[in-house]
Amino acid sequence: MVAYAYCGCGGASRMQHRASALDRFPSIAMRLFPLFAASAAIVLIAGCKTAPSSAPVAAGGSAAPSAPGSQVSPRQPTPSPATKAASTKAHLAIEKLRLAELFRGTPVLFALQPDGSMRVDVPLNFSFDAGKAVVKPPLAAVLDRVAAGQLQEVTQIVVRAPTDAAAKSATLLGERGASVRDYLVARGLAETRVIVSGPAGAAVVRLVVTDMPAP
Repeated sequence: MVAYAYCGCGGASRMQHRASALDRFPSIAMRLFPLFAASAAIVLIAGCKTAPSSAPVAAGGSAAPSAPGSQVSPRQPTPSPATKAASTKAHLAIEKLRLAELFRGTPVLFALQPDGSMRVDVPLNFSFDAGKAVVKPPLAAVLDRVAAGQLQEVTQIVVRAPTDAAAKSATLLGERGASVRDYLVARGLAETRVIVSGPAGAAVVRLVVTDMPAP
């Protein structure tokens, strides 16, 4: 009987404790509610920031594909023929000064012509041996520098190579012109940019560097 009363007292004590805890729950919940609300707001904002943006919709309702980071660069306007010609003349004027300085003290002549082209004259005795069509080292040195200066330009080179004064051989004239052309082509110029023409009318190998004619 005593034991039963003891148990009864313990049970009552526990019931009172639980009731007290339940009575305090509303106040605890009220204190925690702002924390729950703030946490929910943070999760909602983070979800909005990381949500993938919708792809642009093309006509018909389907999403238009797009490469990430790809941008279409504006097309550059094509220079007019007059602009190209002016640029070529300015380049040849500078090139004439550069070459004249390199070959100062030699009989090689560099000159600008009235149309803006550049003329290069190399005496025949420095260009070919008599009766031969093999380019001599002095002419080769000039051709090397002329070719290097025109590699990145839109220009044309007209070659005029004479024959020997005594021989008057048209065959030798053609062979010498072709020899100069082949030498320039071997230095990187396109064959279509080198034109072999008739003799210069003097005992010189003449190169005329001019603007490439419009197609």
